[in-house]
Amino acid sequence: MQQLTNCPVCNSQNIRFRNKAGTSDAPKEPLKWSLFGCDDCGLGFLNPQPTWEELIPYYPPDYLCYNTRVEDEEQVVEEAKRRGEYRHIPIPVGKRLLDVGCGGGSFLQVLKKLGVEVKGVDPGVSATAAARDSGLDVFTGTLEEYIAQHGTDEKFDVITCSHVLMATPSPTQTLDCMRQLLAPNGYIWVAVPNADCESARLLGWRWHSAYFPRNIIQFTPKTLSKAGEVAGLEIRRQSTYSFPGALGFSLCLRWRHRWFIPHKISSRLLSENYLKRAAQELDSRGEGEAILMEFCHPQSLD
Repeated sequence: MQQLTNCPVCNSQNIRFRNKAGTSDAPKEPLKWSLFGCDDCGLGFLNPQPTWEELIPYYPPDYLCYNTRVEDEEQVVEEAKRRGEYRHIPIPVGKRLLDVGCGGGSFLQVLKKLGVEVKGVDPGVSATAAARDSGLDVFTGTLEEYIAQHGTDEKFDVITCSHVLMATPSPTQTLDCMRQLLAPNGYIWVAVPNADCESARLLGWRWHSAYFPRNIIQFTPKTLSKAGEVAGLEIRRQSTYSFPGALGFSLCLRWRHRWFIPHKISSRLLSENYLKRAAQELDSRGEGEAILMEFCHPQSLD
């Protein structure tokens, strides 16, 4: 465990303890994590921070994100071709894409079939081994370790980091590494849980996307923007996205903790159409459950 004296984003020493937190997917376990906050930028973060070695037991070989293929892959590829995008990313056909935190490479497999030149980075040994076995070019380690070994001469048109940055101990350093690898007119696409959404505020560490202790940073749109600024980047575009199924799970959690309604009952009250409309309404106000933010080199906006 590493004790922090400064904010991981703005480097302020004006940080203080907020509350104890439990393991999000094991709510009956003792409250063993300490959540701190920065009084200057507002960032929330675990302190002390568990090291990667201490977190390895939370990432077993069958961890969901370590999948090497998506279900119904051919159908997914055809739908992406029809839409011209995949997972919020316009398909960069013929361009180079680096996925930071690629896991088993299921995202990269789809993009590769769509004509994108792909590469991945992930610290998970079993995940990257499986990705390489399936024919992908991936590096085992952090992005900082990748640059230490390979340098920054190789540039990428698109760098993606989907629900990974909040699990990195030094997010501004990780974003700076992405900046160094970004082609002049390229962009960095980041997705993280929105700690400022209503469910996060009401549920705290019990919110499924708080995901303690795997997520050691709790971003809001303001603090994610600040992290990009510190890393020498500018915002190209930002929005929020609420996956209807995940929003439904959040609502069921809220009902269970407020009114003690069991999940098997509350889930039956939430229709698919209602959840889609509710998700769209939240995202229209920029208050959705996940933050989507694109960064670029400052000169790219001139």
